Amino acid sequence: MDHAIDSRQLRAFICLARSGSFTQAGRELHLTQSAISHAIKSLENDLGTQLFHRQGKSVHLTHAGRELLPHAENILQSMASARSILGTLDQTPRGKLRIGCTTAAAQFILPTVFREFKESFPLYEIKVITGETPDTIEKLEKNQVDITVSLKPAETAKLSCHAIFDDELEFLVSPLHPWAQKPPKLKETANETFIVASRNSLNFALTQEYFMKQGVRLNNFIELGSSEATKELAKLGIGVAIAARWIARSEIGSGQLVAQPMPRGKLKRRWVVSTLKGRPVNLPERTFIGLCEEVGRRMMHDMPARAD
Repeated sequence: MDHAIDSRQLRAFICLARSGSFTQAGRELHLTQSAISHAIKSLENDLGTQLFHRQGKSVHLTHAGRELLPHAENILQSMASARSILGTLDQTPRGKLRIGCTTAAAQFILPTVFREFKESFPLYEIKVITGETPDTIEKLEKNQVDITVSLKPAETAKLSCHAIFDDELEFLVSPLHPWAQKPPKLKETANETFIVASRNSLNFALTQEYFMKQGVRLNNFIELGSSEATKELAKLGIGVAIAARWIARSEIGSGQLVAQPMPRGKLKRRWVVSTLKGRPVNLPERTFIGLCEEVGRRMMHDMPARAD
């Protein structure tokens, strides 16, 4: 008797035990009396014991039947619970994911993430709020967004940060710019015009801090509000963009822009996906974080190599 008991036989057994009538059990299970009788006989043969005393049209449980009944009920209850759980898993999750991110992340990182996320969660609503890193982190702390994709902030005590990738800020210049042929010396940067997306960005703060440590103060800036605009002005030779080369992959590949390293070292940054520390992260959010990590790895792998 080490083989599994047929669940249909157990269902017939329970129904007959409760009703005491083959006729009633057949009605409840939408089966003929003959089918019920056959199921009970098969079950008794499988178990090697009699489960019912038959008295005319009514039946009563034997001692063995009374022993089996609670076990049979538990078995069917467990099966019903398993079906319910699997049914819940099979249902497409619904919900809303609020994302705070920088404009660069929205343009270059998230489109691929969203495409793959939607394959797993097609009914999930996504809302994106763009801003500079300090703004997005503030929205996260105020529970106005669920997840942020940004540069790693200086203060992370309230955050759980998942690294996506590390990159490096460089000069992006027109091929006709003097720096296109040779990286600039430190003293040459003081009087150059630099094109930046925003003075309120962490990117701008990191750049200023980097050059101040080198003893140079950058004074001439054009602030445009977007990575696309900074690239366009740099291509025209109006100034020098300060950005990571992955935002200008196609322009560098086509020769419209040339990337040159910062003088005297590298200005590295870390991109992270952040959630509030201590807040439970659900499956769609964990999936989103994992996709950001994967897309980040692909981006760094496909990034144009620097010509040193």
